[in-house]
Amino acid sequence: MADETGGTPRRARARRSDSVRNRERLLAAARELFATEGLQAPLDRIATTAGVGPGTLYRHFPTRVALWEAVLEEPLRAQLALVERALANPDRWAGVAGYLMETCGHEAERGGYLNLMTTRYDGAPRLLEIRTAIQRRITELIRRARTEGAIRPDFTTEDLLFITLSNSAVAEVTREVAPNAWRRNVELFLDSLRPERAHPLSEPPMEPGQVARTMMRPAPRRSN
Repeated sequence: MADETGGTPRRARARRSDSVRNRERLLAAARELFATEGLQAPLDRIATTAGVGPGTLYRHFPTRVALWEAVLEEPLRAQLALVERALANPDRWAGVAGYLMETCGHEAERGGYLNLMTTRYDGAPRLLEIRTAIQRRITELIRRARTEGAIRPDFTTEDLLFITLSNSAVAEVTREVAPNAWRRNVELFLDSLRPERAHPLSEPPMEPGQVARTMMRPAPRRSN
């Protein structure tokens, strides 16, 4: 029961305010460390960066997946908007080239999220739904560009994935010395997609199932 000065309600409001601040600090720390260290960044480091204890983190986000759900929906929706803009471009070559340059640019930034499209989101149906929508639209983007002769006829969605992944590695090793070197790398890739530059390839593309087995990061342990 509150005293005449309303002390108990004030304490309750203060606790709620502290809880909100702690949650925001945890989300900010998670965004920072997921961007710089990857989606498997240690949870105790996220708590330390946020200036709270592990218990506070687990009260707000009992599992890593719960933290992913709070942090990753926004960047996944940004990726979905990016590919939808590419699909809406009537110039099929410009759509593919623009999408590839923008998505590689995002991952080249320190604020990008590596492995956003290649991590298993078991237990996070909303994230899975958004990523599935992204994958379907990318497949449609490549299909239309091939059908209309804007890109080489043997280029596949799986090839696109490996271009973005390889460019992430280029961006990582050149960032401190030549931060825009990734652009030249993407432009060289783009030239290789033009139909007039196409030459027979010695190996067939990987199957979607092979790519999934190769690239998908494991789901986090339940203790995380």
